[in-house]
Amino acid sequence: MSKVSIVECKTYDFEEVKRAISIAVSNSDFPDITGKIVLIKPNILSDAPPEKCVTTHPMVLKAVIQMVKEKGAKKVLVGDSPAIENRGFKPNGSKIYQICEEENVEWVDFTIDPITKTLPIVNHKVTIAKIIDEVDLCISVAKFKTHEFMYSTGAMKNMFGLMPSRKKSAQHVRHPSRVSFAQFITGIVSISKVEYAIMDAVIGMEGPGPGNGYPREVGKIIAGNDPLAVDIAQAIIMGYDPIKIPIIKCGLENHITSIAKIEDVEYPLFNANDLIIKDYKRIGKNTSSNVDEDEETEYKKRPAPKFDDDICIHCLKCINICPANALSLIDGKVTINEDKCIRCYCCHEVCPVNAITIKH
Repeated sequence: MSKVSIVECKTYDFEEVKRAISIAVSNSDFPDITGKIVLIKPNILSDAPPEKCVTTHPMVLKAVIQMVKEKGAKKVLVGDSPAIENRGFKPNGSKIYQICEEENVEWVDFTIDPITKTLPIVNHKVTIAKIIDEVDLCISVAKFKTHEFMYSTGAMKNMFGLMPSRKKSAQHVRHPSRVSFAQFITGIVSISKVEYAIMDAVIGMEGPGPGNGYPREVGKIIAGNDPLAVDIAQAIIMGYDPIKIPIIKCGLENHITSIAKIEDVEYPLFNANDLIIKDYKRIGKNTSSNVDEDEETEYKKRPAPKFDDDICIHCLKCINICPANALSLIDGKVTINEDKCIRCYCCHEVCPVNAITIKH
């Protein structure tokens, strides 16, 4: 069994957030971190302001930093590496870097001298932040959000950020199907030293997440010593069948944590099954539990992204991040080659003005 604590938290008032995290941690087998070096990994998809609900809220990060210090950590580090940022990135827009400065903890640049590791499950080499070899454990501090490609993104998917910035998008070419990409993410999690996860579900994101969805009040902090279990709780509250979320299904099948089935999650406080938000705007119908159709053709069955020329500001972020080189600027308009497009939706994730839509 793995305990997941769900605690009510209605606002981002710091004292309320700190209280909720304290209760959650006290009821969900937080590891002994005395004298250890701890990496806190927030979700910074892009350096968006807190009110857009794209990133982990800075007050949640602040409360986690203080809690980790109080529990005797020898050293506390914070880091992430958004896909469109370069070396030297500091998350000022999201206020996360300011929190690091206020709390006197080091912000880690994942792009400096990365290392190579072989991932289990997919059995291939990846470039990853060297800090993972320098810390004793990692805490995933995720954001409660939907995800156009993987249906939901949580504590496990958050660890994708250990790959330095632009190294990420190429993995979508290597793993174009949802199941293959889930196996890749599961492999990342298995080497990431994640021993605890805290999810910012005070105000989550619904609809076309993870970057262009809509803020939705959930009013919760979710925490546990198993990132897979925390993601199961999130999926249930969103109204999904958790076993139909590819990353959850893959995590269970490959036994990467202490649980082997959905029923292995124990809720000492609120039960996720009693908190289902029936009208949560989910991604697609999410009706297929067999999302691993033919690896070579599965992605072609997904809808290609659509571009709104009237909204587009020609920032070119979508073109720069496209791993399949399926986008180009022709006559002042972003143009897509649907035959080359692998429907990974990286372009949609990084669009700063919501000019890209996915019609499920």
